[in-house]
Amino acid sequence: MTATGGRRLSKQERRSQLVVLGIRLLETVPFHALSLDDVAERAGVSRSLLFHYFPTKLDYLTAVVRAAADHVLSLTEVPEGTSAEDCTRAIVTALVRYIQRRRDNYVAVLRSGRAVDPALEQVVDGMHRTISLRILDSIGVDGAGPMALVLTRAWLAGVEELALLGEESGLPQAAVIDSALSTLNAVVSLPDFIDDVTCTGNGTGANPA
Repeated sequence: MTATGGRRLSKQERRSQLVVLGIRLLETVPFHALSLDDVAERAGVSRSLLFHYFPTKLDYLTAVVRAAADHVLSLTEVPEGTSAEDCTRAIVTALVRYIQRRRDNYVAVLRSGRAVDPALEQVVDGMHRTISLRILDSIGVDGAGPMALVLTRAWLAGVEELALLGEESGLPQAAVIDSALSTLNAVVSLPDFIDDVTCTGNGTGANPA
């Protein structure tokens, strides 16, 4: 297949095309049922060419999940110079909005993907860890021990669920975001959290709401 206007796709463009196609297909087809023959046919390429880019089905699925995770990370990256409170809210707002706007994609690729294979779980866990560290940095935590990081990641899992259930229940998006921030404030006030962090000048007392 060529790009619009007859130009042949570059290697990177072709690879990206195949990955994006996989993300879209997984919204309606479960991981185990996704056929690489179907992917190749829809992309207008041969099976051998697809395997040239992705030697195994797991390689392909890993690339698909990584692309989805990288997109979420790009959305939750806040420009330098943003104030602490604005930064925390911006991260939570971007995450909640994406989960609710792309619900089917998020559930099918990122939430379901981690249960398919340890390699996919590692990709999703890496995304969660990065977002959690960004949250910790935004509230002034310079060094988080194991307990503080676990508590933050547990909170993040709750935010995902809150976003999904909030949409199902018809809750206003702003209420979901405010609830997530209030819950974060409660988490960082826990003695187990406070005892396990090193703070910058911002300190953990900064209200993330």
